[in-house]
Amino acid sequence: MGAKVALFFLLDTTKAAAPQNYGMQLPVQKVAPLYDSLNASSRFAKMSFPDSTVYGFSFFKKPHQVDMLVVLRDLSHSSRKIFQAQCQAQLAKLLNVNINEAFHYNDYVHQALWLPRGLQKQDFLSHLCLATGEAEADLDDVSRKYLGDTWVMNYRKGFIFAGKNEADFSRSLALYGLGLAYHRQMSLMTNRLAHSADLGGDASSSIQQEVGSFMAQCLFDNPVRPAHLDTFACYEHIVKGLGLPLVEQQLRKKLNDLVQLGTLKRGREQLGGAGLGESLHTEERQSKEPKVEANTRQSTSARRVVLGVVVGVLITVGLLSLSAEPLALVQQWLK
Repeated sequence: MGAKVALFFLLDTTKAAAPQNYGMQLPVQKVAPLYDSLNASSRFAKMSFPDSTVYGFSFFKKPHQVDMLVVLRDLSHSSRKIFQAQCQAQLAKLLNVNINEAFHYNDYVHQALWLPRGLQKQDFLSHLCLATGEAEADLDDVSRKYLGDTWVMNYRKGFIFAGKNEADFSRSLALYGLGLAYHRQMSLMTNRLAHSADLGGDASSSIQQEVGSFMAQCLFDNPVRPAHLDTFACYEHIVKGLGLPLVEQQLRKKLNDLVQLGTLKRGREQLGGAGLGESLHTEERQSKEPKVEANTRQSTSARRVVLGVVVGVLITVGLLSLSAEPLALVQQWLK
């Protein structure tokens, strides 16, 4: 088997609709054992051509649906730019759109390199440079994961797969495609949440609820069922370059920011007509009044104690004598 390369194209569905029924439909659970919520909202298909294979992946339900087509061809000695142009021309014809139409998102054109196992290092580096269009391969922060008879390697804007089985390679394509779909949707949601801060009210709450629903139903740290150890490890390894934990962290932070902002706005509304300064002044006044009353009571009590001691001493030494009635009045006052 010779080296092959696959290019991912995320479709701009406002300009190009993915074919609903084309090629051979692939059972999602056999291709990638995902959780039920993802399994129910995903569609996989495959179409074979004389010189290529086109995979179709669709993830999530509307309005969050992400459609992509992946073109797999033999790795040629032509430049990456020419190779990508050939793939785009093939997809434009398949989608019935103008080849000059920007029907996909350029930022999400990633590659997957499929190699036979046992390549010499020099051949490996040569194939990698052809697939990526780089003058020199940069293997910093790149690692290899062995999975039975295959291995995978994370790489910038894509991954590398080594093995003979096409089913294993197509599984890795589906897993990486899901990682791209996560990245795209979470980025869009973060942007929408930030924009909704100016909307406020029901509009902002509606967006927050929509994002929360997506996160609860579709977002997983690893969307593969844990019982499938190799597939679970494969997903975790090949999507490292996408930085999904950081993208998710930004999304959750923005959602939390809006929740706190809503709490502050509701608190201000509950103050009614009183301004915030007046409310704080009233609270300060109320907090001081009990202290003044307590100090007054303490001062009066202290004076009574001192006077009682003085009267007692004077009576004891005989300098002051009181009849029974006045003495009773003094005792009553001192209580």
